[in-house]
Amino acid sequence: MCQVPCVEVNALMKTFKMKPLLFPLAGSVTAVFNCQGPLTAPIFVGSGMVSRKISYSVFDVPSSSASEAMLKNKEAGAVAAFDRIPLSYLSANFTFNTDNCVADLYGIRASLVDGGEIRGAGNAWICPEGEEDDTAVDVNFSGNLSVDKIMLRYIPGHVHLMPLKLGDLSGETKLSGSLLKPRFDIKWTAPKAEGSLSDARGDIMISPDCITVNSSSVAFDLFTKVQTSYPEEYWLNRKKFSEKIAVPFIVEGVELDLRMRGFEFFNLVSSYTFDTPRPTHLKATGKIKFHGKVVKPSISSEQDFGPDGQPEKMMDNRSKQSLVGDLSVSGLRLNQLMLAPQLVGQLSISRDSIKLDATGRPDESLAVEVVQPLQSGSEENLQNGKLFSFSLQKGQLKANICLRPLHSATLKIRHLPLDELELASLRGTIQRAEIQLNFLKRRGHGILSVLRPKFSGLLGEALDVAARWSGDVITLEKTVLEQISSRYELQGEYVLPGSRDRNLSEKGRGGLLERAMTGHLGSVISSMGRWRMRLEVPQAEVAEMLPLARLLSRSTDPAVWFRSKDFFVQSLQSAGLYAESLQDLLEVIHGHYTASDDVVLEDLSLPGLAELKGRWHGSLDASGGGNGDTMAEFDFHGEDWEWGSYNTQHVVAVGAYSNDDGFRLEKIFIQKDDATIHADGTLLGPKTNLHFAVLNFPVSLVPTLVQIIESSATEAIHSLRQLLARIKGILYMEGDLRGSLAKPECDVQIRLLDGTVGGTDLGRAEVVASLTSNSRFLFNAKFEPIIQNGYVHIQGSVPVTFVQNSMSEEEKTETEQSRTPLVPGWLKERDKESTDKASEKKTFRERTEEGWDAQLAESLKGLDWNILDAGEVRIDADIKDGGMMLLTALSPYANWINGNADITLQVRGTVEQPVVDGSASFHRASIYSPVLRKPLTNIGGTVNVESNKLCIAMLESRVSRRGKLFVKGNLPLRTSEASLGDKVDLKCEFLEVRAKNILSGQVDTQLQITGSILEPNISGNIKLSHGEAYLPHDKGSGPAPFNRLTSNQSRLPGAGINQAVASRYVSRFFGSEPAFSRTKLPLLSGSIRYLI
Repeated sequence: MCQVPCVEVNALMKTFKMKPLLFPLAGSVTAVFNCQGPLTAPIFVGSGMVSRKISYSVFDVPSSSASEAMLKNKEAGAVAAFDRIPLSYLSANFTFNTDNCVADLYGIRASLVDGGEIRGAGNAWICPEGEEDDTAVDVNFSGNLSVDKIMLRYIPGHVHLMPLKLGDLSGETKLSGSLLKPRFDIKWTAPKAEGSLSDARGDIMISPDCITVNSSSVAFDLFTKVQTSYPEEYWLNRKKFSEKIAVPFIVEGVELDLRMRGFEFFNLVSSYTFDTPRPTHLKATGKIKFHGKVVKPSISSEQDFGPDGQPEKMMDNRSKQSLVGDLSVSGLRLNQLMLAPQLVGQLSISRDSIKLDATGRPDESLAVEVVQPLQSGSEENLQNGKLFSFSLQKGQLKANICLRPLHSATLKIRHLPLDELELASLRGTIQRAEIQLNFLKRRGHGILSVLRPKFSGLLGEALDVAARWSGDVITLEKTVLEQISSRYELQGEYVLPGSRDRNLSEKGRGGLLERAMTGHLGSVISSMGRWRMRLEVPQAEVAEMLPLARLLSRSTDPAVWFRSKDFFVQSLQSAGLYAESLQDLLEVIHGHYTASDDVVLEDLSLPGLAELKGRWHGSLDASGGGNGDTMAEFDFHGEDWEWGSYNTQHVVAVGAYSNDDGFRLEKIFIQKDDATIHADGTLLGPKTNLHFAVLNFPVSLVPTLVQIIESSATEAIHSLRQLLARIKGILYMEGDLRGSLAKPECDVQIRLLDGTVGGTDLGRAEVVASLTSNSRFLFNAKFEPIIQNGYVHIQGSVPVTFVQNSMSEEEKTETEQSRTPLVPGWLKERDKESTDKASEKKTFRERTEEGWDAQLAESLKGLDWNILDAGEVRIDADIKDGGMMLLTALSPYANWINGNADITLQVRGTVEQPVVDGSASFHRASIYSPVLRKPLTNIGGTVNVESNKLCIAMLESRVSRRGKLFVKGNLPLRTSEASLGDKVDLKCEFLEVRAKNILSGQVDTQLQITGSILEPNISGNIKLSHGEAYLPHDKGSGPAPFNRLTSNQSRLPGAGINQAVASRYVSRFFGSEPAFSRTKLPLLSGSIRYLI
């Protein structure tokens, strides 16, 4: 037994005096074998494998493509290499008979660093005669490998190609022929290939005289034959063995026949993904045939070799060889654009250039020239004349491209039909497109003219663009987009960053590229250089602009969609909503939030953006970028806008914006019939001073206006609609907004003319409120009905808490100065506006600022109590006689008919611990309720509230002739404030109840309420007689949800005490139900009898 620890494979071949193979090898071999048989002709049996240990210096490894591949991929596990393919494992078993020099190889196994494994077995005749004998080798291989990764090792680094998407190749290879001129018969399939390469398969035959490739897929058929030869003279004249010399075959000629059937090649030539609204595909169809031969000088003497046996002159002459032949192109189409119906010409390929010149009919030609195509993109090579030139003519279509990297670039296109090219959703006809750039002089210009452009729903009649580049400045001289009823004119300028900004690190450039490709191109431009632009819109139709708005607002980062989905699901789960599917989730939400007996409101869904119509014109001047200030001035005028059922006659916005000072609004004006909205001043800056007014505005439009301003506040919108559902009238509001975002201040006065509350006409409705600099909310509200004497008067001062930020003394001074009145711009221009308005509106709009301030101060007189401590609350309410009509009008369950009422209420203390005092007296009052068959009449009594304790001396009423109602007793607000003997007795006799779908009959009760108002305990007797009770029918869907009206009022809730009791019934009185009303109510103790 013999063992060879570690021998370099090329040194081993040199020891055996073997000539180098067709492809170089690299690695170290470890072998273990036995020697048996006669001494004259021993037989060696053993195994060998590539060693992971290297017993020699790196400098001793022969320099070749194989050794470079092994050393570069050493950290990835490479231990050997075959040509440029690194191997992570290689082993084989052998039997070598020295008598006949035949080696039997079996158990061959090789693992590639790039993935894949190859196995094989066979025999080889290893002797000098075997180098020429065609039967010397017979080895079979099978396995799989990743062709995409292997191809990258043969492509220069400056050439960027997208992966072929072939996946792993599976195949079989038969190796035969002589040792020096082997033959390869390869059959392969790509079962995981994608796109146009689906179902790809083929045969590759490599022999000493030719290489034949025959491949096909669903989208192409390819037949290629490369005629080859070997430099026999080189082998005959070699003097010395050298591993550094790799002698490949010599190409004699090439035949090619390619047929494409919608072959998508765009991803094969571009490494960038365009995230457009529709996918971008470039598919080619047609036939290409080529038959050429290599024109080369002859080498026949030994003088063509160098002193070391290297073919110096032969290699130099080979570099001057060129492949020249006839080329025919027929039916070449790119998507639906026909480029070459029938072209015939010549193709010449050499190491220095590629040149194609083909013609067809007089108006059809194709010319391509590439100089130094195999040279890298280094600056030195670019200075030596690297060139790409392309020229195509087909009828009126003309395209010329000439590119000299770091020198110049030229592009000219005429009459290109984009409809046939089918680039995503881009349509139209490019009448003229020119780009000329001189990189040495840093000059250039470009022109683009497109007829009937269309992109992602954006339609136009014409698009014209003209731009110029000079030094560090790129000027957009003209951009005009014309539509049927619109015209947009854009001019701009972009200043490239300085040299210091251009010296970005690789990491910085990668970050900028990533931000640009994920839809943040604007922020990238702003961070790289200064810019300015001017947009002029002489006339425009809103409906024609909407597709552009949708296109600009669309997110180009697909990850945003997934993050939004995950955030939505997590938000639902954090709220306690879990469901397996969307249907289950909807049922859960329906069960939680089905309304009971709330006021039924129509679903407030704003019209879609596609329903917006109208005309507008205006201008926009903006500048920014380069880490400087961003500023803009805008002048916007809209007319006759329609949005579903909503419409406005005029919309005006004039002002400026600065990232330091915020918005400076000269005029904001919106008009709908007689209703108008005005605003002017400063907003969203360090000093806010905005004056606003709402005139002749219908109350019913307030929720819609709020939703347009803040579409995400759905809960607030719903609550606001519930509050305003019973209020009608014309709203007048005027106010001033000051302070800052962290600590705003506001003064506002509201009047409601021709107002009604639940059908009750208002004679007076005024509210004056102020948010002061010391964070207090002051308000004074007065309401009077028109048909009865009486009023509702509420005034108070409540502390407001904001998120406090540190404020310097200078900021405080600026805030105080910002309180200086600002004369509204719409007041200055009131003479220019139409004067055919109501006298009330005219008087209101023409009020001077001094009058406005004086009236506001008079309305809030006595409310700005400086003696109040921080956090202290002070609210006073006074309701007299007919004011009860306004109070009950907010509820669908009670209506004040007539009578006398005198109610006073005072709230003191703090927000956390309020103290309520007051009194209420009623005399000969009448209240109607739809729940009762007859109204409550002769209501009389006195109710006092003393330090949060309700004290009812006696409150009684009659219902029809026999019915009576008595209430008497004391009850604290909270359980902690209770004292011995606190209770309220409630007694009703012969009360005729008519609650639809719940109960119809006579009710007699004698109940006692103890505990507190917020946590009551109810006990007593309820007698039901002479009627019917209705039980809900849930149609087999299980227990009825607790928050449904019929279910809630037809069953006894379980035990439990919660502060929702009082708020539940108060809110039900006003026609709404709080979110926590689904909690359980206290158990009623006593007995319930029902007598027929």
